[in-house]
Order: sequence, then C-alpha cells, then structure tokens
Amino acid sequence: MRKIVTISAAIAAIMSGVMVLLLNIAVQEQASLNRTLAKQIHDDREAIRILSAEWNYLTTPRTLEDRSGQFLALMPLRAKQIVNTPATIPLRPRGQDVDTKGASSVVLSSADKPRKVKKNQRKGTAL
Repeated sequence: MRKIVTISAAIAAIMSGVMVLLLNIAVQEQASLNRTLAKQIHDDREAIRILSAEWNYLTTPRTLEDRSGQFLALMPLRAKQIVNTPATIPLRPRGQDVDTKGASSVVLSSADKPRKVKKNQRKGTAL
C-alpha cells in the first residue's frame, strides 16, 4: 500500500511539473505575442504621427500656393478679376438669371424659376 501511495505521489508530482512547464511556455508565447503587438501599435502610431505632420505641411496655404504654381501653372488673382455680383459674370449662358433672394446669389436656370399664378385662374394651378 505504501508503494502505491509513493508511486501515485511521484506521478502527481511529475504531472504537476509538466503542467507548470506547459503553462510557463504558454505564458511566454502570449507575452511574446503581446510584445509583438505593442511594437506594431507603436510603429503604427509613429507612422500616423509622421503622416499627420506631412499632411499638415502639405496643406498649408504657402505650400499649396507653391505647388499650384509649379504643377497647375496658375497665377495669383488680380483685383480686377474679382466679381462683386454673379450678374456680371462674363460668358454666362443665356436664359439664366441670378437669384437675388439668397445671400450667396446662386445662379438659377430659367427652368428653375418659380412660376407666377394668374389672378383669374383657380388657386393651385400654375402656368
């Protein structure tokens, strides 16, 4: 009987040692995965920071002006090119009037104009 208890205690000790070893290996694998993910997150955040700084530089008015002059061959506006009202826009197609009700003075085509209702017609019908 004593031999059985000693053998079963030895087997239990060996099995618990193996289980602790397997648990240790699993924890190390998870820690390695955690370090890899943390490094990837750090690298991605650094890339985002660099791209954000580059975007901020490229969208500054000075850089946009330089790039537009370089690639689009656009010249800066002169004061006489600025139009005060949309009604004075040159080469506007015929049949379009300016809507003076809105603050932005939107150009409307003649098909978009509101129609007037004659007094002698019944209400609800338009020309």
